[in-house]
Amino acid sequence: MSSSEEKEIRDLIEAYYRWLRDETTLRTLKGVVEITTPFLDRHNDYIQLYVVKKGKGRYLLTDGGETLANLELEGLNLYTPK
Repeated sequence: MSSSEEKEIRDLIEAYYRWLRDETTLRTLKGVVEITTPFLDRHNDYIQLYVVKKGKGRYLLTDGGETLANLELEGLNLYTPK
């Protein structure tokens, strides 16, 4: 790969990072930070994550149970021995 091709790829990655940063929003709700990403789930809703401070330097990152709930709604049994 030539250095010009490598630069082009680095520029594409940088453009992607810029897009992701610009299209991701943060909002604080009752001490919890809601992160809304530009990505859509299968229902065409934006994927949201929540960050909860758990103590000094410790955080919990969660989707509020949405992923598992959606899988169960589709018939996936999460409570099998396997």
